[in-house]
Amino acid sequence: MKTENLSLVYFSPTSTTGIVLEEIARGLGQESPKIFDITRPDIRNQVAPIFENEVVLIGAPVYSGRVSKDAAAYFKTLKGSGSLAIVVVVYGNRDFDDALLELKNIAVDSGFGVLAGGAFIGEHSFSDNEFLTAPNRPDEVDLEKAFLFGRQIASLLEGLETPANISGVEVPGNFPYKEGMGDGAFAFIDVTEDCDDCGICAAACPKEAIDEADHYSTIDARCIFCCACIKACPQQARIMKVGPMKDKAKWLSENCAERKEPQTYLGLVNT
Repeated sequence: MKTENLSLVYFSPTSTTGIVLEEIARGLGQESPKIFDITRPDIRNQVAPIFENEVVLIGAPVYSGRVSKDAAAYFKTLKGSGSLAIVVVVYGNRDFDDALLELKNIAVDSGFGVLAGGAFIGEHSFSDNEFLTAPNRPDEVDLEKAFLFGRQIASLLEGLETPANISGVEVPGNFPYKEGMGDGAFAFIDVTEDCDDCGICAAACPKEAIDEADHYSTIDARCIFCCACIKACPQQARIMKVGPMKDKAKWLSENCAERKEPQTYLGLVNT
């Protein structure tokens, strides 16, 4: 089976998921796949594509051991129509818990045959200059493993006549899934006097949770704690307030410092 029709569908507020998927695509021999970046809400509000006889990389970050809710909601509207999927989650060096299994099940329910799955590491969204967790990841080693994962998938596809010959891939996780991130407003970002009203934070936010009319403050009821606005700010004017989230960042830096490596899983091809 050939991979001329390769698409990437991903939610990537801090760019790590997109970077990983694009490197896997390179390993698959595709430098210019079709990309559906659903990070922005205006994109997620559009009608989801229908895939036919394609290979689709589906990726999202892990929030509290689950697929991010906005990504999951969108992925459930995809139409696989028998196309093949590779599912990928990116987590911040703690654990991906049930997220990969959840994403696989969403893909299967959406009509895809899931050929492979992977869990890669990206810098934790709470990582900052004070409390670092998985800084600068994915790094060169991660990207090399993503590329090799793509090569492995390409080899599987070479021996595949039709998607019907896939027996599926087994990935870790439990069902019922663990409880993920709760809903509800929680103020945890301060905007300092260094803010110069450039608007970059608003462009980076995947939830339109930045109030430009109120000195670019955060609309807490919409915030999903992805910290894309903090990482995007060129003036470093957006910071975590002292409180529970800052405490969590400290805990992560102290307890999740040991480097974890990407884990990949390949399905079986029935000959």
